[in-house]
Amino acid sequence: MIRTTLPVDPERCYTWEQWQAGRAARRRTGNLVAPAIIRRKEGADDKRLRATYGGERGPPFNKPFDPPGTEELGK
Repeated sequence: MIRTTLPVDPERCYTWEQWQAGRAARRRTGNLVAPAIIRRKEGADDKRLRATYGGERGPPFNKPFDPPGTEELGK
């Protein structure tokens, strides 16, 4: 383990809801500088991926901690 001089607060605990809110905020900020979805359109493992994920190349993006899309924010 690397020694550090950074202060560590063992009392700092997050609830699942607090973590989700923080994750959504970080993702919203990240979406300002990069595209939200960066999945390739095709690749070498397409056959296996599409068989696994019902025709898609991976699992759905909107996981519970993902923020709504920009189109949903205007509603």
